[in-house]
Amino acid sequence: MKKGQTRAATRIRLLRCDAAVSEVRTRIPFRYGKACLTVSPTLVVRVEIESENGGTAVGFASDCLPPGWFDKNPARTYRENVDDQLTAYRKAREIYLLLGGQARTAHELWEEAYPRILEETFASGLNALTASFGSSFLERALIDALCRVHEVSFFQALKHNLLGMETAPLLPKEPLKVVACRHTIGLGDPLTIGEIPKEERLDDGLPQALEEDIEFYGLRNFKVKVAGNLEHDAERLIRMAALFSQRCPDGYRVSLDGNEQYKDLDDLRKLLATVREQPYGQEFFDNILFIEQPLSREVALLPEAASGISELSKEKPVIIDESDEQLDSFERALELGYRGTSHKNCKGIFRSLRNRAKILQLQEESGDATAYFQTAEDLVNLPVLPLQQDLATICALGITHAERNGHHFFRGLDHLPKAEAEAAWKNHGDLYEERQDALFLRVVDGAILCESIVDAIGYGYSSEIAFDERTPLDKWDFDQLG
Repeated sequence: MKKGQTRAATRIRLLRCDAAVSEVRTRIPFRYGKACLTVSPTLVVRVEIESENGGTAVGFASDCLPPGWFDKNPARTYRENVDDQLTAYRKAREIYLLLGGQARTAHELWEEAYPRILEETFASGLNALTASFGSSFLERALIDALCRVHEVSFFQALKHNLLGMETAPLLPKEPLKVVACRHTIGLGDPLTIGEIPKEERLDDGLPQALEEDIEFYGLRNFKVKVAGNLEHDAERLIRMAALFSQRCPDGYRVSLDGNEQYKDLDDLRKLLATVREQPYGQEFFDNILFIEQPLSREVALLPEAASGISELSKEKPVIIDESDEQLDSFERALELGYRGTSHKNCKGIFRSLRNRAKILQLQEESGDATAYFQTAEDLVNLPVLPLQQDLATICALGITHAERNGHHFFRGLDHLPKAEAEAAWKNHGDLYEERQDALFLRVVDGAILCESIVDAIGYGYSSEIAFDERTPLDKWDFDQLG
């Protein structure tokens, strides 16, 4: 921090907030759950704040608007999913602007705004995850602007409690500078080149099948989605077990994502038992780090439905993801035997910080630093803002590996305005590289180098954001998607 600058939380006023939209296209269809994504709008939010000392700063946040995750109701169309997410953002903007006219710390503003956002979005028929997503844009952009007012990095802002929340005790001594990629393998993703029909085979210089990804990126960490279908899941896991053992000579680690697909935990136990009996199966089981959200969010925190979580967690720890939708969700999950929860910037920064505090408390009480934990899960975080701000949070929280797969489904930085992509490359040379006359995320030995992110003044990035090259939200319509 600059000499003479205060290290106490700063009260800020929110002066303005606007948003713009751009479009991103996949290089291959992106399938998760029942959704199949080939094109998506991306929302970029810009705020301006004034500190109590008179300084002003602009901050940004961004994320794609995906179908079928925040709300998995099959009756909702993609257009309706996008409309819901934009409604949540607009409600959050309205409430933050209303309350942000009076000077508050960032945490005080969130504490007052967030319950009102939940209340108003519920009245509009939206669920808590969608409401949290709307709030998260304002949280991220405000934190970015606050860091810039103080001319500090995100980690420094937390270290000095500048958000108005006691965050310093939650941090490691130094932020991580390397994060391992946990590569996601979806239910229909090809494991070998031979599985890809000739007419679907790409010739763009990038890997397409899992076996290619392992070699191209040097992967050793994986996230495997399972569907709740014993025969299908067992066949794929057994094949993966052999592939990992043969292609990862230095070892590998894996997480299983139940993706809310299981109605009965006994079915998941049967899957694990079936896999263990097969060649390479025991090795695969031994390398499972945790199991993520096997039960649907509607029942996952009901005692009668989740009665077996404690027993299953004795075999492999079970965490919540989609069920982490209310501020008390994680504590309720802990009572049922869950051992952790996911961090996602799209669920809200302050939520992750609160969960972190609870995890550290439980680790201290148990005397076991691995008994309870926080993971990093977010499949498609694209450069610049979504990816780098999420990595900044992960590095600050000390989470050593993260689900990260946007570089597989999307072609580098092609989705960005040219000036923004080149600025990112110039300012974050450890993170991006030039290949094939284009710019790509740089993955080294299965990991992302994050030094330029954690050292950046602001929330995870030092490059210019080409906000004005996007379409203002009030002039954008879903029908514009190509």
